[in-house]
Amino acid sequence: MSKRDSNNGNSNFNVEVVQSNQELISEKRLGRKRRIIMITGGAIVFIVGAAIVAALVVLSGSSNASPLEKEAKAISLEDYIDGRLNPKSFNGTWISGNEIMYRSQNGDIRVYNTDTLNHEILVSFHATPILPRAVDYSLSADRKFLLVAHDYQKIYRHSYVAQFTIINLKTFGTSSINVNGEVILQLAVWGPVGNAIAFVARNNIFYQPSAVSFSKQLTVDGHIGNVYNGIPDWVYEEEVLSTNQALWFSPDGKKLAYGKFTDTAVKIMTLPVYGEPGNLDFQYTKAVQVRYPKPGTKNPLVTLHVADLETNSDIELPSPVNIANQEPILAAVAWATNDIVSAIWMNRVQNEAAIVMYNPSEPVSMLVINNMKQSNGWLELFTPPKFSKDGSKFLIIQSQDQENGAGAYRHLTIYSTSSNNPGKPLTSGLYVVTEILEWDEENDLVYYQANMPNASEVQHVFTVSTSSLKTKCITCNMQTLSKKLSCSYNSAQFSKDLSHHVINCEGPNVPETTIFSKNKMIDVWESNPELQSLVRNVRTPVIEKLKFDVPGGFKANVMLKLPPDMDKSGETKYPMLVNVYGGPDSYQVVDRFNMDWGSYLAANKTIIYATIDGRGSGLRGDKLMFSLYRRLGTVEIEDQINVTRQIQKMLPYVDETRTAIWGWSYGGFASGMALAEDTSRVFKCGISVAPVTDWTLYDSIYTERFMGLPTPGDNEKGYDNAKLIEKYEGLRHKNYFLVHGTLDDNVHYQQSMLWAKVLEQNDILFRQMSYPDEDHSLGSVRPHLYHSLEQFLDECFIDNEI
Repeated sequence: MSKRDSNNGNSNFNVEVVQSNQELISEKRLGRKRRIIMITGGAIVFIVGAAIVAALVVLSGSSNASPLEKEAKAISLEDYIDGRLNPKSFNGTWISGNEIMYRSQNGDIRVYNTDTLNHEILVSFHATPILPRAVDYSLSADRKFLLVAHDYQKIYRHSYVAQFTIINLKTFGTSSINVNGEVILQLAVWGPVGNAIAFVARNNIFYQPSAVSFSKQLTVDGHIGNVYNGIPDWVYEEEVLSTNQALWFSPDGKKLAYGKFTDTAVKIMTLPVYGEPGNLDFQYTKAVQVRYPKPGTKNPLVTLHVADLETNSDIELPSPVNIANQEPILAAVAWATNDIVSAIWMNRVQNEAAIVMYNPSEPVSMLVINNMKQSNGWLELFTPPKFSKDGSKFLIIQSQDQENGAGAYRHLTIYSTSSNNPGKPLTSGLYVVTEILEWDEENDLVYYQANMPNASEVQHVFTVSTSSLKTKCITCNMQTLSKKLSCSYNSAQFSKDLSHHVINCEGPNVPETTIFSKNKMIDVWESNPELQSLVRNVRTPVIEKLKFDVPGGFKANVMLKLPPDMDKSGETKYPMLVNVYGGPDSYQVVDRFNMDWGSYLAANKTIIYATIDGRGSGLRGDKLMFSLYRRLGTVEIEDQINVTRQIQKMLPYVDETRTAIWGWSYGGFASGMALAEDTSRVFKCGISVAPVTDWTLYDSIYTERFMGLPTPGDNEKGYDNAKLIEKYEGLRHKNYFLVHGTLDDNVHYQQSMLWAKVLEQNDILFRQMSYPDEDHSLGSVRPHLYHSLEQFLDECFIDNEI
């Protein structure tokens, strides 16, 4: 995404750029594995009009292309579906200051030493029969044992059940973690000291003081579907914690904090399971039951506990008074010291929060560090605080007001833990901090990731001094290794002592991963040579970025994927497909490498593929993002329609009679709403995959964050206005394709069934595809899905073929 605010500029963003010694790796050493597709034109093109500024980045189709490139075939649908266009990324875990553990291509678990550049086998692929079935592995703190998860079965987005086996790294003997012979577990994690283990079975927490000792049960009230200890229920997994883990060891491993989620009052959603054809076990349809809270209904009751692993005591920690009577949400947990644990609590609709420090002894002491309120939006505080070594300070990302009426932007903020205080911003300016990486207290530096003023599409790695507030950019001069092309979207992972780090150049070109010692590059982890070769020898889209005015003084960011070698004179008209997501704080226009279905359509089907980040999107401050607060389905939909209309009028090669829109999940809702609200026929047809059609049917924590409650005293009118199922008349005489999986635990099939029922009752013709027993991702039917979508688009665009 690109961002420009002519009134404020970048006066608050004074950054020193750090030079990296990439040249120390010789071109000869890089060899073929380091080659990357050449960008033949890196020019910035500005198309000046009433409301448009465009930046052009050419990825292919240049007049300087080699004969092979000019005659190359386009990327195929199979290239996309089979994953051949997906780059490999960093697949290691730092286990010391100079060592990375990883799984090699042949399945060995190995350790790479950044000082010697040697790769040693920790466990051979053939050493035990469980490694071929492994889905995850981790090393004990004392490095004597390896914990392997295998025979995995997915539950929801992050959760699964599996068997967990411990491998003795000296003898290579194995032992299975079990409870009375039951080997199917929901979670198993090492403690931070020695080789202690905490694990969850049948919603109860167990603890083993060592890998070879017997386990003891810490909780007894766990019950599948009702009470969850140490693991989240469905809504906390999906919307709050974004993981299958809800337990946290103290740094010395002597205490264990955990969340308890009581779902007995949460209503059940029943999802049908049809089974395999011909299987008599499914002669009668079966069902999956999910405790799924919807807006205005009962949420899970959450409590925070600390178990003392030496005394076997268990203490419940109270939520703060100002939150306790507002159906509290446990947003994040982190230990400050061996004895002090912190929690972030939020009220039900997530516009109030409290950061709390606890001493979990009898009686429990509690200190509220800060109470926060957001009157015109929501709070986003789901990342645990990062504490100093002595626990006296911590870092979070928090919205901070900027100068000249620019509003608030999310910035790095430091707090003291000694008293109630408002915190001190360490960074400032018209940009957004996206992640806190590490805190180097010895050198007074915090490493973090952020975009830049007027350039929300980029992401770089920075440092800031907590004392002087001086900021440095670590990756602003990063380039690809062989062709010296720009790396404008970067991320990093640091070693245990911060002496080494990995830099991931994620785009806009084929990604590369390199290893640094301080600011000196010492090795290349991944250069994606196969993907480089594939992209170099096929026709790929040309990417063009643009900006358009939208109401409120904002700009919409637009990215177009254009057919290679297209005629831009206007003599030839090309169909266009708009891919919309549009949800609050979402974004699509970034410099990350992404060869998706739209890339295939642009290169192979000569369809222009557009994405539009308008009002409500993230990375550009709270004012823009909060534009849709309590009114989903309004401004973000208006911007999709109006910006598309502007694209049609400003670009002579876009065929305004052959423009379509499609989206998935929130994007399915947005595409349906755009088609229904489009009174001037901007879109000829539309596709909704797994759409929300009525926000009272989606989950409570997500929906209420942005909409409040669906009650007359709160925001009933906002919910009513956002009901796609009430917009049926807008689809009359329009081409519409509705797609959904019947076993979708996230956006239930119910949403599409009620939408289809309304359309049918009102005699509105549409096309529908239902995928039996498929979840939200439609993962096992992708070929059929994309062939179906492509056929629909062919029919939509057939009137005026190029």
